[in-house]
Amino acid sequence: MMDYKKLGERIRQARKALHYSQEQFAGEIGYSVPHISHVENARTTLSVDFLVKASNALHVSADQLLCDSLKYTNDVYKGEIVEALEDCSQTELMIISQTVMDLKRNLRKNIGVDDEEGRVG
Repeated sequence: MMDYKKLGERIRQARKALHYSQEQFAGEIGYSVPHISHVENARTTLSVDFLVKASNALHVSADQLLCDSLKYTNDVYKGEIVEALEDCSQTELMIISQTVMDLKRNLRKNIGVDDEEGRVG
């Protein structure tokens, strides 16, 4: 099922990462500012045309924008984790690593994950 709220959030994050205002982004892709606002706030659905134009203008792949609604997006999430860690110190990386391992173990224990693929059993 399509998660339009998360899709809108990802579009907003990508737009802001490029320091585009809604007006600049609208001009770049040929849509109105109200339409951009409606998409970012999940008040409207968007067309494939919008998605393609937005992806190109924001320099991101469509799967990066859609990953919250797709089943096979491990690479997108792994990339986001790597990107978040790029400016960490060695101490921060050590703490984050241990935290992630603890979180993973607890998730698998508490939600009944029974294998490395993350399938719930």
